[in-house]
Amino acid sequence: MEEILLQSMNAPASATVYQHVRLRLRNLKDLRKLLQEHETPKSLLEMSCEDVHRLGKQHFPPSSSGFRLAIVTDEDAVLEEARQARDWLSGMLACHEKLLSREHLLRMFRLAIEKDMAGQKERWSEKEKLYMVLTDPKLVTLEDRLKAAFTTVLHLNLAQQLQHVGEKAQVRFDRVERTEALTAQTDDIRDSIVVKARNVKVDHFACAAPLSLLTSQTPAEEIACPICQNSHTDMRTFTIPDLLADYPVRIKYCGHFVGKACLEQWMMTPKIEAAKYPHRTCPLCRVKIEGVDTPALPVALRKHVVTDWRAMEVLREMEEGWEMEVDECLDAVVACMSEEVAVEEMLAEVARRRMTSKWGFESEEKILRSKLEELRKEKWVWGFRGDAIWRRLRDEWVGSGIVRKD
Repeated sequence: MEEILLQSMNAPASATVYQHVRLRLRNLKDLRKLLQEHETPKSLLEMSCEDVHRLGKQHFPPSSSGFRLAIVTDEDAVLEEARQARDWLSGMLACHEKLLSREHLLRMFRLAIEKDMAGQKERWSEKEKLYMVLTDPKLVTLEDRLKAAFTTVLHLNLAQQLQHVGEKAQVRFDRVERTEALTAQTDDIRDSIVVKARNVKVDHFACAAPLSLLTSQTPAEEIACPICQNSHTDMRTFTIPDLLADYPVRIKYCGHFVGKACLEQWMMTPKIEAAKYPHRTCPLCRVKIEGVDTPALPVALRKHVVTDWRAMEVLREMEEGWEMEVDECLDAVVACMSEEVAVEEMLAEVARRRMTSKWGFESEEKILRSKLEELRKEKWVWGFRGDAIWRRLRDEWVGSGIVRKD
């Protein structure tokens, strides 16, 4: 595979170049293993001001260009630059291990080696200089190579010169780390989606909506479920999980708001005179909520789950592993939308109350943010990597159906 990659460049690599590339790759692998197995890898580069000057003189002797910090006598300044160089090098090596493919390293080493063999080391890029030192076979030990690279970073002032590169690499590294963590949790998230889909009772026709639709004429502290009369925002009496479970949802067939837990209980209550009245109606009016067409989902949402490869993979597993239909999976998606609205509205309510109350609401906020993170992971499994498309689809679903003006 390596030979194919090397020969895929403009000209085939010579046998000598190929041997050098393989040696450099082995040396890099050994160095990475050292850093992974060491309890505190940064400690390998902890040194005094005298050590810094000694390494500088060793790798950049006065007979050549000389070490950049050779004339700096301020010990604190030298140690601060050494700390920055150590942090930058450690962070960059960790990022590159995650982000640079083997093919990328093969190409980089080949170009650097060919420049060296042509007597053109001055054409090395900063990255080539760094990796050629890190893998230099003339340096006997792995620690010597690491210290030589550290000295190179100091001499070239890479921690300052390439600070923006390090920051961008760190952003990409963090993104990869989050993706890997989410991927590892995917099975658990899918299991929770199955449970949610099978427990959907009202989410396909009733959805959470902003509290502002209920508080235009009634203070937030006074809004309550019309069935149980419990407040939707009383955080002193009810726990956050209880408030989320009974968050007000708008029935799309008639526009009435009812606490979700009460509406779910209504849907499970045995019917009176089922033969005469086979279909349930809204608990506040006589509009049917059973035996009628389910409110239409956003067209783009249905299209997403059957065309996005991540969502399609989830659908396939749901169909094959749990014998679930597409519509059942879509019910789980809109349930996630409804939950997210409820959590965000309760977070806003917490923020509002913290401004006027001595009670901190820290524990309530922590629970809500944890729930929001769970929902973010669920959206990720469904293939939504950003918020723009998701928000547009969510707003369309939340705003659909009948909206009462009274």
